[in-house]
Amino acid sequence: MNHKIELVNCNTVIIASTFSVNTLNSVWLYKNKIFTEKELREARHLAMILEVQTNNFHLQIIPDRLQFTISPKYKNTTKLLLSKIGNLIKLLPHTSFLAVGLNFTYHVAPLDKDICKLSRSLFCNEKSKLFNDFKEQNVRFGGYFSKDVLGTRFRLAAKPIEVENKNIKKEILQFSYNFNLALTQNDNYNKVIDLFSKWNMAKSICRKLTNKINVKD
Repeated sequence: MNHKIELVNCNTVIIASTFSVNTLNSVWLYKNKIFTEKELREARHLAMILEVQTNNFHLQIIPDRLQFTISPKYKNTTKLLLSKIGNLIKLLPHTSFLAVGLNFTYHVAPLDKDICKLSRSLFCNEKSKLFNDFKEQNVRFGGYFSKDVLGTRFRLAAKPIEVENKNIKKEILQFSYNFNLALTQNDNYNKVIDLFSKWNMAKSICRKLTNKINVKD
């Protein structure tokens, strides 16, 4: 039985001591050739937030956080990430970066629409005392996994959620992957860019793990 698997979101998040939102405005981004005039057409700049939105990406900067979300359908993601955010942070040599992460979210829709059965098969340990009181057929399960990979702390949080499409609600499993790299005061933008260069490897790890639910024993 092959369940429907879909990548629904992917982004990078950079945490900093402070981003100067007043400096990082549309004029500055255009003059430094980070974004084109067309890309900045729908930009929104307020006192504490800068947003740039196109069909391919969405950038949001607030004083302590930069988030760059890329369309899951975009093909050359690494190049886009390095040319936009990689070049942007190179122009911020005095900004203290605290952490950077790569994030991927997959949705898994059970082919038979039985979220209870699928979540139980993936996350329930029948031999564990913890599950003694969760034997009903209507129980839903999730899981949390963590290890070191690609020089980061890799985390997977999986849980059932309810989504709505065209006024129709359905339950699916959400797999949220995070590759987190903590930075020190001695680290500069090179460590951030190095993680960006591993985007395809990180995405491949997430895709292979998610696809395992369709692999027969």
